[in-house]
Amino acid sequence: MSRFDIPANIVEQTRLAHSIFLLTVNAPAIMDSANPGQFCMLEVQDDNSRDPLLRRPLSIYKTGSNGKISFLYKEVGKGTRLLSKRRPGEIIRVLGPLGQGFRLIHDCPSILVGGGLGVASLLLLAQRIKQPHRLIVLIGAKNASEIPTIEDFSRLTRYLHIITEDGSLGQRGVITELLNQTLQKITDMAQIYTCGPWSMMKAVYHMARKRNIPCQVSLEAAMACGTGLCLGCAVPKSNSQGFLHVCQEGPVFDADQVHWG
Repeated sequence: MSRFDIPANIVEQTRLAHSIFLLTVNAPAIMDSANPGQFCMLEVQDDNSRDPLLRRPLSIYKTGSNGKISFLYKEVGKGTRLLSKRRPGEIIRVLGPLGQGFRLIHDCPSILVGGGLGVASLLLLAQRIKQPHRLIVLIGAKNASEIPTIEDFSRLTRYLHIITEDGSLGQRGVITELLNQTLQKITDMAQIYTCGPWSMMKAVYHMARKRNIPCQVSLEAAMACGTGLCLGCAVPKSNSQGFLHVCQEGPVFDADQVHWG
């Protein structure tokens, strides 16, 4: 699998909500090789400092024309705060595409379940689904400000359903309620793809397993290298001793590969 470590020109940096940003860079080689669910490692410091030294892993949110690739991320610490200050015209080093992405199953309904910024790994997947009339997208968050990219998904399917804990957008409640309502209406075999908080994905997995529906999960983990050298992104395997490494064997796994605890 091809991967590249290249200097990429920042095309656009947009603040979508209080702490949520969309960064777009020009990286044709990465764009041409990227698959849904893969990620890149982005340097975050400027030319005047090497702190923090380590790059930050970001899911590939979408690809566009003329070699453009975009990353949806939230400012949560020093690294992403520095990244949010980078401006169009600046150069940033990008390593990718990395990891194993989603395996697309086209002959059954596709149910995408995104929690909060978990949608960052799902849009490119939605774009690649060959049967949009069988694409169902479920998005949940605490409030409307945590999901500022609804329009990106609404362009791809008419089966988009939103739920927020405070009821500020869509239905009031949690996303597992929305998934349960959806599964009750599905009579054919389906495929679930999900990304979000660990507790949410655990609940989605158990709901899928109860109905014998295959489920793929995109995991997040702290990473130093993104290429399998540091072994710092380990998660326990199910029903056996040993670990899965999110950066190399993932970030996408069949949900029954993971020990959910």
